Amino acid sequence: MAIQTTSGGGGGGGGVSTKCRWLLMTWTTFLPLLALLLGRVTMCSSASLPQHVGCESPTKLDARDLKVRTYQSNGSQPGYFRYMTVDTESGYLFVGAMNTIHALNLYNIESANRRFKQEFNATPHSSYRCRIQGKKEYPDCQNNIRVLVRNSSVPNSFYMCGTGAYRPVAYQLRLENRRFHVLVEDSEDAVGICPYDPADNTTATLVEHGNPGGIPALYAGGVTDFIKADPLILRPNLYHANHSLEVRFVRTLRDRSKWLNEPQFVGSFDLDGHVYFFFREVALEYTNCGKKIYSRVVRVCKNDQGGRHILRNVWTSFVKARLNCSIPGEYPYYFDEIQDVSLIGDTFYGLFTTNINGLTASAICAFSVNDMNKAFWGPFKGQETKKSNWLPIPEDEVPDPRPGNCTVADTQQLSTQAVNFISRSELLMDKAVDHQFSTPIFYQGNCLLQKMAVAKNVSGHGDLVFYAASNTGLVYKIFAWPSRAPQDPPKSYVTTTYMPFNEARPVWSMILQSQTLYLGTDQSVVQLSVVTCEAYSKVDLCIYDPYCGWDAKAGQCLHTIKGRRLITFADIDLYNHDLERAIQLKVGDLYKYEKVSKISGSSVTLKVVYKLHVPGTVTWMKNNTFIADDRHILAQDNSLIITDLRKADEGVYEAIDEQKRTVAKYLLSIETTKEQIEQRWMRKFDQWCDEFERYQNDIRQWEQKCSTCCEDSPISNMVPRIGGN
Repeated sequence: MAIQTTSGGGGGGGGVSTKCRWLLMTWTTFLPLLALLLGRVTMCSSASLPQHVGCESPTKLDARDLKVRTYQSNGSQPGYFRYMTVDTESGYLFVGAMNTIHALNLYNIESANRRFKQEFNATPHSSYRCRIQGKKEYPDCQNNIRVLVRNSSVPNSFYMCGTGAYRPVAYQLRLENRRFHVLVEDSEDAVGICPYDPADNTTATLVEHGNPGGIPALYAGGVTDFIKADPLILRPNLYHANHSLEVRFVRTLRDRSKWLNEPQFVGSFDLDGHVYFFFREVALEYTNCGKKIYSRVVRVCKNDQGGRHILRNVWTSFVKARLNCSIPGEYPYYFDEIQDVSLIGDTFYGLFTTNINGLTASAICAFSVNDMNKAFWGPFKGQETKKSNWLPIPEDEVPDPRPGNCTVADTQQLSTQAVNFISRSELLMDKAVDHQFSTPIFYQGNCLLQKMAVAKNVSGHGDLVFYAASNTGLVYKIFAWPSRAPQDPPKSYVTTTYMPFNEARPVWSMILQSQTLYLGTDQSVVQLSVVTCEAYSKVDLCIYDPYCGWDAKAGQCLHTIKGRRLITFADIDLYNHDLERAIQLKVGDLYKYEKVSKISGSSVTLKVVYKLHVPGTVTWMKNNTFIADDRHILAQDNSLIITDLRKADEGVYEAIDEQKRTVAKYLLSIETTKEQIEQRWMRKFDQWCDEFERYQNDIRQWEQKCSTCCEDSPISNMVPRIGGN
């Protein structure tokens, strides 16, 4: 929860005294929490479909349900499977682990077919230096692989780097005959791309087009030193195939905490003429009021060659903005710490959390490229002195062309005014990047989500599916039901909770490839299918999963394969009807009004057979009166068990759920006279006789067919005839 000190769209800074008053800080921090506790902010998406459903999903699937496939190393130490990448060209899932690259069959990671692993150990000298500097032998003083990317401009070539026992090392590799051949091994090329500390959050992306000289280049966010004092965003030297230098490296300014201040990077992306970096950092514009973490996006131009003089080898196009992911209201509730990010089309989807030292909550927010551009082309924010308020910089002080403009043909020829502005300025935008719909797509309390994967339009109807992994190893499948109007937020719903592990463990890496999800933990890599339609026994649970549809005739949930006529979420009209009525129009009555007759002194079980999910417990009523006595027992599945039936038990029984819906209805009659009981048994006897007669007819028909087909067979004499001797 942040104290907003300007009207900068959540950008912070300016508008109050430099010395924050204790009372203001106390109340602005306390009020959103108070509103949350009093129910004004419900930590479950306000757009959730059925408003009664909590954040927990009604369907929970364990490893056996998910048919999980597992790969783990055989050594005594954990594998530390913290980096994964899918390489469809070779058909491998490459897993970066401690001292090893594991190449797993992309379609079955348990299969030994074509699988291989290859060790890349740290040098004994590096490991020794690491240990005497106080680091742990495992995993710190090992070579933890953190980057592996294919260079498509050279067949079967890869760039890889590892931590090298706190001395990062880079490799140029060629893949042949199920083995990597090392072409080049160099420590200098890894600085700034691979972390020193295997626990650090860094990012790197290979950009193949748009760079100076048309040369593929790595763009990375990380640190360059052992003590993490020099964070940077870097593009290394660019060389032609003949090893001639095209342009030297460019990076962020050294010793400029106003550009990067203790960043933790979560992702980087190549989009059009820019490269975007996402991270969280200590917000300097907030430091007058204490320490605060904000989420950021940085954009640089791919054609940037660095400036001149003090900007030599320094980005001239670097611009930075805050990401605003919050629940709107009089006192907005902010999710300030970005954990992961994905790009689908021209929209970035970010996974955010609150600070783990406070009330834990997670959210997913969407940011369009257009909204980012609005922030980057808006006013800059700065302060004249260290004690000044953070205020918008007047437009007449911003040079032309302004920083972030990729139309500059030669950035080394920028004017003195531009060089001075860039070198002195924080290059922070005054306006934060607003999230789409002005509200999160999904948010959830008491859960720390740290990895995310996104699938879009899996059903062809504009849906979104998010897979969000928690710090305990649970994976939430979240369905965002698209709204009719593009400006309206989707309705989000937690479809399923995956429980692929037997014990709690954090998920460090997650990849969604087609309909398969891969999870990397310190102990193992697991593979599971995200198509779990057979697990949904109710209509609503089925249609909340866009991979699935309901077969009304068979009464079961099936995968929406082309050609099948199934009821999906796209067939449900929520704009003119409530959920129950909309589904009823498609599948018929949601329960059957049954007549039940029983003998006095016996017992009866009245089940809840409702076609929709019934959360919580139900309340049973008899003739519109609540039932409360020892002979009426509410079972765990919400069934009503009545023992020692009496004539007084006759009547209409209804089950009412927590939403005040009638989910079951029975007319119970009790037979007490001798004549009633005799008539009941006679009816049963007649039914039994009819069944026996049908059975006899089936036997006769089978005898006749068998006699005909076996008459000329030499084996027929060996088979005794039914009813014969």
